Amino acid sequence: MTTNNEHILKLCNQLVEAVEQNVKTRIYESLSVQTGMHGEPLPVTNPLPKTRGQRGADKFKWRQGSKLHKLFRAIATRKHGLNIKSLARESGMTEKSVHQAIKKLRGNGYKIVCQRVGLQRPKYKLAS
Repeated sequence: MTTNNEHILKLCNQLVEAVEQNVKTRIYESLSVQTGMHGEPLPVTNPLPKTRGQRGADKFKWRQGSKLHKLFRAIATRKHGLNIKSLARESGMTEKSVHQAIKKLRGNGYKIVCQRVGLQRPKYKLAS
């Protein structure tokens, strides 16, 4: 009778190990733990909140009448490009501010292209 009990005890231990291994794999899969080259779990990093440009250009709300809004309206309504001096005159900004505003618009997801032809000043327009 002792051999039967040992055999049952051995089977129970194997069953418990199998269940524990199954539980461990489920936990790792639910946590989606990524591992490095040697199998060590990688540190979990929290994703950064999305910035305005990454969420999409449609979610950008203009403050009506702002200089940035005037600049965008000047770029968006023309079929031809405008140079920096024209954009500065229409938006009421300085030329340096226009450059910064174009950079900001590009960061918000708008595709603003610059056309350079010969010795003329570069022309900025919204890509179609």
